Amino acid sequence: MPWTADGSRKKSPLYKKSGFKMGSAQRHDASLNARTPEKKLSFMGRGDMGNINVTSMSDGNLAEANMDGSINVDPSVDLNSPFGKRVVKHEQQHIDDIEDGVASYDDNHITFKGEKYKRINVNGEWGVMWKGEFKPEGHPDLDWEKRAINAEKKK
Repeated sequence: MPWTADGSRKKSPLYKKSGFKMGSAQRHDASLNARTPEKKLSFMGRGDMGNINVTSMSDGNLAEANMDGSINVDPSVDLNSPFGKRVVKHEQQHIDDIEDGVASYDDNHITFKGEKYKRINVNGEWGVMWKGEFKPEGHPDLDWEKRAINAEKKK
């Protein structure tokens, strides 16, 4: 869901804030090598784990979690502000889910708790079919987004 400059969430039909956002970079098809709770991913020894990359984001996004364990954050986000800390907590939950084998994603699918959701584009907006209804990426009804939204509240 989009973030506003004052740190509140703004309802929008686009819900363009982050979580597993497709972005413009090509990714390999990891669906054949998806992580599961039994087959966890370890970022140990990987240089990008925990990195927060400050980089201009596309499509109005402010942050995104990456499969390499890093987080991209738009330069407009003050990482020391309460809002910036919420953004990082949100994306870190996605990273934790990836590392724990709860979630994975690639250009074609999002996998969460063993269920695979095909990414689709509806009127220029990327999302997934969720319980018979199209939900744009970052929509708060998606279970992986609910977890990340709850993580924002943790100290």
